[in-house]
Amino acid sequence: MAFKVNLCTNESPALPWDGRNKHFVMKKRVDFTQAANQLAQNEIMALFDVPAGVLVEEVLMNVVTADADVSDVDIGSFTTAEAAISADGFMDGADISSTGLKRDLAGETYSRQDQAAGYMGTSDWIVGFTNKDADTLNGAVIDFYVVCVDLR
Repeated sequence: MAFKVNLCTNESPALPWDGRNKHFVMKKRVDFTQAANQLAQNEIMALFDVPAGVLVEEVLMNVVTADADVSDVDIGSFTTAEAAISADGFMDGADISSTGLKRDLAGETYSRQDQAAGYMGTSDWIVGFTNKDADTLNGAVIDFYVVCVDLR
Protein backbone atom coordinates (compact mmCIF):
# COMPACT_ATOMS: atom_id res chain seq x y z
CA MET A 1 0.00 0.00 0.00
CA ALA A 2 1.33 3.44 -0.90
CA PHE A 3 1.96 6.15 1.67
CA LYS A 4 -0.92 8.63 1.81
CA VAL A 5 1.35 11.22 3.45
CA ASN A 6 5.12 11.22 3.00
CA LEU A 7 6.85 13.43 5.56
CA CYS A 8 10.25 12.19 4.35
CA THR A 9 10.17 14.08 1.05
CA ASN A 10 13.13 16.47 0.78
CA GLU A 11 14.38 15.41 4.21
CA SER A 12 17.33 13.38 5.37
CA PRO A 13 18.02 12.16 8.90
CA ALA A 14 20.38 14.16 11.07
CA LEU A 15 23.09 11.66 12.00
CA PRO A 16 25.93 12.10 14.51
CA TRP A 17 28.84 13.92 12.92
CA ASP A 18 31.44 11.49 14.24
CA GLY A 19 29.55 8.41 13.15
CA ARG A 20 29.78 4.82 14.20
CA ASN A 21 28.38 3.48 17.47
CA LYS A 22 26.77 6.79 18.41
CA HIS A 23 23.27 6.91 19.87
CA PHE A 24 20.95 9.58 18.56
CA VAL A 25 17.24 10.41 18.53
CA MET A 26 15.16 11.67 15.63
CA LYS A 27 12.05 13.67 16.55
CA LYS A 28 9.12 14.93 14.54
CA ARG A 29 5.86 16.62 15.58
CA VAL A 30 2.83 15.81 13.44
CA ASP A 31 -0.36 17.87 13.67
CA PHE A 32 -3.15 15.63 12.41
CA THR A 33 -5.66 18.51 12.59
CA GLN A 34 -4.07 19.77 9.36
CA ALA A 35 -6.03 18.35 6.43
CA ALA A 36 -2.88 17.22 4.59
CA ASN A 37 -1.89 14.97 7.54
CA GLN A 38 -5.25 13.32 8.26
CA LEU A 39 -5.42 9.55 7.85
CA ALA A 40 -8.48 7.38 7.21
CA GLN A 41 -8.51 3.71 8.20
CA ASN A 42 -5.48 1.77 6.87
CA GLU A 43 -3.80 4.86 5.44
CA ILE A 44 -0.06 5.10 6.07
CA MET A 45 2.22 8.06 6.79
CA ALA A 46 5.97 7.89 6.11
CA LEU A 47 7.59 9.47 9.17
CA PHE A 48 11.37 8.97 9.02
CA ASP A 49 13.94 7.84 6.46
CA VAL A 50 16.45 5.50 8.08
CA PRO A 51 19.76 4.71 6.33
CA ALA A 52 21.05 1.15 6.02
CA GLY A 53 23.24 0.24 8.97
CA VAL A 54 21.35 2.38 11.48
CA LEU A 55 19.68 0.36 14.24
CA VAL A 56 16.33 1.66 15.43
CA GLU A 57 16.04 0.42 18.98
CA GLU A 58 12.64 1.89 19.79
CA VAL A 59 9.94 4.26 18.54
CA LEU A 60 7.96 6.30 21.06
CA MET A 61 4.99 8.62 20.77
CA ASN A 62 4.14 11.51 23.05
CA VAL A 63 0.48 12.27 22.42
CA VAL A 64 0.29 16.02 23.06
CA THR A 65 -3.35 16.35 21.96
CA ALA A 66 -5.45 13.18 21.91
CA ASP A 67 -7.90 12.11 19.21
CA ALA A 68 -10.76 10.71 21.31
CA ASP A 69 -12.08 8.62 18.41
CA VAL A 70 -8.84 6.78 17.54
CA SER A 71 -7.59 3.88 19.65
CA ASP A 72 -5.78 1.65 17.13
CA VAL A 73 -2.59 2.82 15.40
CA ASP A 74 0.54 0.94 14.32
CA ILE A 75 4.17 1.92 13.80
CA GLY A 76 6.47 -0.27 11.74
CA SER A 77 9.09 -0.62 9.04
CA PHE A 78 8.60 -0.12 5.30
CA THR A 79 10.86 -0.27 2.27
CA THR A 80 11.58 2.91 0.34
CA ALA A 81 9.29 1.40 -2.32
CA GLU A 82 6.47 1.65 0.28
CA ALA A 83 6.09 -2.09 0.95
CA ALA A 84 5.66 -3.25 4.54
CA ILE A 85 8.59 -5.05 6.15
CA SER A 86 6.74 -5.30 9.47
CA ALA A 87 3.95 -2.70 9.45
CA ASP A 88 3.37 -3.05 13.19
CA GLY A 89 6.85 -4.08 14.33
CA PHE A 90 7.29 -1.23 16.81
CA MET A 91 3.67 -0.66 17.93
CA ASP A 92 0.52 -2.64 17.21
CA GLY A 93 -2.83 -1.30 18.36
CA ALA A 94 -1.51 1.69 20.29
CA ASP A 95 -4.20 3.92 21.75
CA ILE A 96 -3.97 7.68 21.06
CA SER A 97 -7.35 8.56 22.58
CA SER A 98 -5.52 9.86 25.66
CA THR A 99 -2.46 12.04 26.09
CA GLY A 100 0.93 10.92 27.33
CA LEU A 101 3.93 8.84 26.38
CA LYS A 102 3.25 5.63 24.44
CA ARG A 103 5.92 2.98 23.89
CA ASP A 104 6.15 -0.47 22.39
CA LEU A 105 4.04 -3.23 23.81
CA ALA A 106 5.32 -6.66 24.71
CA GLY A 107 4.91 -9.09 21.84
CA GLU A 108 5.82 -6.70 19.00
CA THR A 109 8.38 -7.86 16.45
CA TYR A 110 10.99 -5.31 17.56
CA SER A 111 9.85 -4.97 21.19
CA ARG A 112 12.42 -3.95 23.78
CA GLN A 113 9.96 -5.35 26.31
CA ASP A 114 10.73 -8.80 24.86
CA GLN A 115 14.50 -8.16 24.64
CA ALA A 116 14.47 -7.70 20.86
CA ALA A 117 17.27 -5.45 19.57
CA GLY A 118 15.07 -3.35 17.28
CA TYR A 119 15.41 -3.23 13.49
CA MET A 120 18.33 -2.48 11.18
CA GLY A 121 17.86 -2.69 7.43
CA THR A 122 20.49 -3.77 4.94
CA SER A 123 19.16 -1.02 2.69
CA ASP A 124 17.52 2.33 3.45
CA TRP A 125 14.04 2.02 4.93
CA ILE A 126 11.22 4.09 6.42
CA VAL A 127 9.48 4.26 9.79
CA GLY A 128 5.78 4.33 8.94
CA PHE A 129 2.65 5.11 10.94
CA THR A 130 -0.73 3.50 10.12
CA ASN A 131 -4.21 4.42 11.31
CA LYS A 132 -5.92 1.05 11.88
CA ASP A 133 -8.99 2.58 13.53
CA ALA A 134 -12.30 2.84 11.64
CA ASP A 135 -12.42 6.56 12.50
CA THR A 136 -10.35 9.14 10.62
CA LEU A 137 -7.35 10.43 12.55
CA ASN A 138 -7.94 14.18 12.48
CA GLY A 139 -7.64 15.54 16.00
CA ALA A 140 -4.28 14.51 17.46
CA VAL A 141 -0.93 16.22 17.77
CA ILE A 142 1.86 13.70 18.31
CA ASP A 143 5.60 13.95 18.87
CA PHE A 144 7.36 10.89 17.43
CA TYR A 145 10.80 9.83 18.73
CA VAL A 146 13.04 7.25 17.05
CA VAL A 147 15.89 5.99 19.26
CA CYS A 148 18.83 4.93 17.04
CA VAL A 149 22.42 3.69 16.98
CA ASP A 150 24.63 4.37 13.96
CA LEU A 151 26.40 1.06 13.21
CA ARG A 152 27.68 1.93 9.72
